[in-house]
Amino acid sequence: METSKSMEDIVSHLVKRHMNMVAENILSFLDHTSLQSCEFVSKTWYLVIRNGKLWERLYKRVSQKKPLLQKLMICRKLEAKHDTENDEFLYKKLFCALHTLEQNWSSGQYKTYLKAVGDVSVSIFTMDARRILFGLRTSPSVPSSIMVWNRWTMESEHLLVGHQEWITDMQICGDLIFCSYYDGTILVWDLKTKEVVQQFQDQEVVDWVVIHAAHGLLITCTSVLSGVTDRDTSVTIRRIHSPTEMVIEKTEEISNMKVNKLVSDDNYFAVFLSSSGGNCIKLQLRSTVDFQCVHEISNVILREDSYAYHSGWLVTGSSEGIIKVWNPVTQTCVQTWNSQEKIEDLHLSSKHIVTGNSDGKLSVWNLPISDRINLLEQPSPRCLFQTNSAEEVSTMDPSLIVDELQILTISVKDIPKTDASTTALTVRDFLN
Repeated sequence: METSKSMEDIVSHLVKRHMNMVAENILSFLDHTSLQSCEFVSKTWYLVIRNGKLWERLYKRVSQKKPLLQKLMICRKLEAKHDTENDEFLYKKLFCALHTLEQNWSSGQYKTYLKAVGDVSVSIFTMDARRILFGLRTSPSVPSSIMVWNRWTMESEHLLVGHQEWITDMQICGDLIFCSYYDGTILVWDLKTKEVVQQFQDQEVVDWVVIHAAHGLLITCTSVLSGVTDRDTSVTIRRIHSPTEMVIEKTEEISNMKVNKLVSDDNYFAVFLSSSGGNCIKLQLRSTVDFQCVHEISNVILREDSYAYHSGWLVTGSSEGIIKVWNPVTQTCVQTWNSQEKIEDLHLSSKHIVTGNSDGKLSVWNLPISDRINLLEQPSPRCLFQTNSAEEVSTMDPSLIVDELQILTISVKDIPKTDASTTALTVRDFLN
């Protein structure tokens, strides 16, 4: 921001006339870059910004539009030995951290550290802004369990011993953990009490279960074998009134299809379906109000493709290295390019595409969504950076989760001179 002498005189004049609130209101309309520049204009300007708590006011104004700021706030509060209550520069630090975060992704700068998970088998893992969950399976004779870590201190908080069967899907939603098992059982844990508060089993003979909780709904997709290879899916929609009250609103049958993946954003539930004899994956966008199908996209995702949906965008990656960005509502491909790498895994955050192969090598791209109209006229996105495949050893599936702050991978490493192995978590942190 360029500030003229006359503008400086106006603010100073207001302060001299004890009209600080007027000066604060004028500066409160600035963005974080301009506000930071204004702190260097003069001591008077600096004190107006500080005493008026303009960084906090800016945070409150824009944080709803930028959920990443809220995630950074949670991170700061959970970091070890960080006193947020008495940190008068907290909100300024959040905006500076956001700027640093964007720069680190663009330049491929991150801190890598490893954390031993232990001599356990991780069948699935997930995270939210506060915690990391590991679904564990040690042997057929031992029940599956869930290990809960604080994401920012990497300290173990809980070990929840659950059902005898394998975990098929798992999600954390606030203080509730939703977990489905191979035999169709669904358990809901309350982390406040560390107890199971709900248990369901919608079908007795089950092939696979996918669950998702969002928008006040719990969606349970239970695949049942209807032949040697065919599958039918039963969908149950429950309204979450409280941790102990989840009421079935309706059920739905989807013939000859299996739900591979179910995610959501602010606008839709995205349901990916496959059939035993089909060559394509079908995507249904469903209402967040009642789970009614609003859009259906066929013949876009090939069975052998990797794919992900996030923030209204569908991205597919082929084994030949072709990446395509789709608008799933209009069923149009808005950009395509060749990554020059075999793609066997693909993940999205609101800002980035992360692709991987069986060697553990990761490639990171910007999600090209800045101009939704003229993407086809823009040059192909450049790869921001690639990781060294030597960083990962015997990576297991599922091995990768991504958000705007970190890339987390699970690795199984052999212990020298023994037949044993150990599981480790690799964290690539773009915030530090």
